[in-house]
Amino acid sequence: MDFTTIIVASMGLLQAIVITVIGGMFARSQRKNKEDEARINKRAEIRAKESQLSMRLMASSVNLGVATCIAVKEGSVNGKMDAALKSAELAQKEYYDFINSVAAEHIIK
Repeated sequence: MDFTTIIVASMGLLQAIVITVIGGMFARSQRKNKEDEARINKRAEIRAKESQLSMRLMASSVNLGVATCIAVKEGSVNGKMDAALKSAELAQKEYYDFINSVAAEHIIK
């Protein structure tokens, strides 16, 4: 075997090693990107759910305030007050349940 053959064989071996290392780095990067994307999507779902519950809670609060104003103005409690109170209580319970489930999930991790 002459020197040129040894150099060519060494270059082929070096090339295979470099390709393997780069392929491993790429696979690791892809796996990390998928994990990051999954974590980001989960956070987005949680934020969307919290926003929905928060808007429902605010709407219930407004309805309760309007019903209270009407009751004070008319001097008597009407059916709107009972419905608004039930709506506000339900929205508050759903919001607190959501907060507790998120908190419990973080504690478990």
